[in-house]
Amino acid sequence: MSVSHAVCVPVDASVMMGSAELADLVALLGKVADPRKRRGIRHHIATVLAVTVLAVLAGAKNYREAGDRAEDLPQELLELVGARRSVLSGRRVAPSADTIRRVVESVDAEAADRLVCHWLADRAMALAGDDGCAGFDGVAIDGKAVRNSGGVRLFSAMRHGQAVVISQIRVPDETTETTQVKSLLTGMDLAGAVVTADAAHTQRDTARHLVSDKQADYVLAVKGNQPTLLAQVQALLPPAAPGSEDHVDDERSHGQITRRAIWATVAEGVDFPHAAQVFRIRRDVFNLAGQRVHKEIAYGVTSLNTERASARDIGGLVRGQWGIENKIHWVRDVVFAEDHQHAYTGNGAHAMAMLRNLAIGLIRLAGLTEIKRTLEWIAADRMRILPLLAASTP
Repeated sequence: MSVSHAVCVPVDASVMMGSAELADLVALLGKVADPRKRRGIRHHIATVLAVTVLAVLAGAKNYREAGDRAEDLPQELLELVGARRSVLSGRRVAPSADTIRRVVESVDAEAADRLVCHWLADRAMALAGDDGCAGFDGVAIDGKAVRNSGGVRLFSAMRHGQAVVISQIRVPDETTETTQVKSLLTGMDLAGAVVTADAAHTQRDTARHLVSDKQADYVLAVKGNQPTLLAQVQALLPPAAPGSEDHVDDERSHGQITRRAIWATVAEGVDFPHAAQVFRIRRDVFNLAGQRVHKEIAYGVTSLNTERASARDIGGLVRGQWGIENKIHWVRDVVFAEDHQHAYTGNGAHAMAMLRNLAIGLIRLAGLTEIKRTLEWIAADRMRILPLLAASTP
């Protein structure tokens, strides 16, 4: 499905296509415990959260914009999410920006995030097909600090091929994300998957947990935070001479040419749990005139042996890890201006990140990759949300 294809769906057909899927989303959000006192509640929590998701899909970046987008929702959508009727006008009434803010700030964000991530994970698995990583089920893990939130740090897991967040937790204030890997992956079936992570997570306990406890494999970056391991990896690899690479690929995009060369060899004598191969990736960026403008060299270690993963496979998995920054954190920061909000109190930072992940996930599962363009497309006609939901459903 592309944005241009979806534009052609008639409104009456789109209602038929997406109403059941929207009802499913409302049912999911109805499982979130309502933190409000019963007296005075005018909108069910499922309605408030569903309307907020629809507003985010229409491009809302903050509570005020969510209220504005909600007010503009068509009556058909408000009816489908269970919005109440006005006694005076008989029309469906959307929750206000203040109501959205109060609910989002007070909801149990951890519990809501678990529900949403499990729901997205089930859909992602059902729609998986080719995961884009040479047949590997890749899962990237990485953390993100939310600015202007009083120190909130979120730790996420994302499926490589579909770029959907399938687990997210808040990192306790007194610790770091490197101690929270087990918590992040609790309840996830990772047998046969390959977990990728940056150098902060290249820890012995993490490697043991992934392979021994979760029956998964790992691809981990190696940097100066592990000097002994880095020295062992570098000693095994041949000099990075042109023509000695095990695999090279070139990519032309955004007015530049990127060349990625990878060397991989057996991890003989490497003192790291379950290490099977070590690798080096050199990334050169050239302008269209052929002049190099950037060079980067990265090292890593993996539990995948040579029979299961070639140098090309490893390179693809490393690129999948970069996706959590480019396709999730960057989108939340740049498209949704997550780090520029100044109204984060209570659980607002975590809950809004969860709702943004949900919106991004629905768009990705519908087969769309241009997030900003899709939000603009929906903002022009809110009813376009329904065919998108239909396309994101197995």
